[in-house]
Amino acid sequence: MKFARTCVVLAAIIAFCSFSGQAAARPKQADIDTANRLFQTGKFTEAGKIYARVAAQDPKYYAAILGLGRIALLSNRLDDARKWLEKAIILQPDDADAKVMLAAAFYRRDDFQKAAAALNGVEVSSNKLLVSQYPSLNVAKLESFKGQTPMNYMGTGKKRV
Repeated sequence: MKFARTCVVLAAIIAFCSFSGQAAARPKQADIDTANRLFQTGKFTEAGKIYARVAAQDPKYYAAILGLGRIALLSNRLDDARKWLEKAIILQPDDADAKVMLAAAFYRRDDFQKAAAALNGVEVSSNKLLVSQYPSLNVAKLESFKGQTPMNYMGTGKKRV
């Protein structure tokens, strides 16, 4: 009798823990969905706050990390973009979007070799993000600059930023 009662209590605890774990995942996904909608409508600051809150709660939540990287890239905060996108790649090494955006960050820094390397494993001819938003990230062209210094921007003596 005591054994049966212990088994019932143990089963209840396991069920509760399992349910609470699922419940915790749902609000995170709901927050990410909200942040994604805000991002799509151009409300980057609001979306960034939600991504940051989710990432603070769970530093391994890929969608939040990727969202922070995307916003940093679009805001031209290239060091932040690199940091977030490298974390995203560590979390999901096979996902191409983070690699493409990391390549774009390196490209904007005139680091063409790193841009080309970031695209390693990305099917460049069919990747929708690459084709639609970053067509200048042509691996062959990027690799052709190996050992060369990028040309000054419009003859001003300043490097392109």
